[in-house]
Amino acid sequence: MNDVPKGMEEEFTRWYHEEHLVERLALPGFLRARRYRSVDGQPNYMVVYDCQTVEVLRSAPYRQRLADPSPWTKKIMPHFLNMERSACRETWSSGMGTGGAAIVAHCKPIHGREEDARRFIREEFGPRLMRNACNVRIALWETDPAVTNVANVERELRPAADMVADWVLFIESTDLGQVALALHSQVMEGEGARTGLLLGSWLRYQLIYENRASGTPCR
Repeated sequence: MNDVPKGMEEEFTRWYHEEHLVERLALPGFLRARRYRSVDGQPNYMVVYDCQTVEVLRSAPYRQRLADPSPWTKKIMPHFLNMERSACRETWSSGMGTGGAAIVAHCKPIHGREEDARRFIREEFGPRLMRNACNVRIALWETDPAVTNVANVERELRPAADMVADWVLFIESTDLGQVALALHSQVMEGEGARTGLLLGSWLRYQLIYENRASGTPCR
C-alpha cells in the first residue's frame, strides 16, 4: 500500500502497467498482480502479488531484480509515501474467484493465543461473513517478518521506513457497503478476550487492474 504526491498519479500508473508489473510477473514464482484504488481512505493505492510461495520473495532472481532497479524505478520510488509492505503466507481461505472490490482488515493475535485466533477466523468469523452472497472470498494472510525485512536497494530509495502489518484479513466482495456493515457487526461481537484476535482498522479498495504471468491459469 502507498500514496503518491498529487501530479504523480499518471506517471505512477504508467510505470506500474508498462514496466514494474511486467518485470515482476517475468520472475520465477510470480503468478498474478492486482492493483487497487482506495474508496475512502489512505493509503490510496494497493498492489497484491500472488506467488507460488512466500519464499519467492527472497529468491535469487527476485533479489537480483531489487538490486538493479531501472532508471524509471529510481525516479518513481522516492515518491512512495505512507508505504506498507508485508510478505505474507496465506494460512486459510474460504470461497474462490476474484471480487471486483476488497476490504483489507488489519488484525493480530493476542500473544500466546495465535491458534485460538486462527480457530475463531476459521470456524466463526469467516463462515459468518461468507453467508453474505456479496462476499466472494476471504483469506487470512500472516506476515513473515524474515522475508518482509530483507534489506534491498528499492527499499533504500523510498523516503521513509516501510510499515508492516501483523495479520491481514483480505475479503473480496461485489458490494463494499454490505461487507463493511457485516464486518462492523463481527467486530462488535468478536471480543479479543474470547477469541484471541484483535481486529483493527480496515480499508475499502476497488480493483482497477489485473495481470497474470504467462501460462498462469485463472483461479
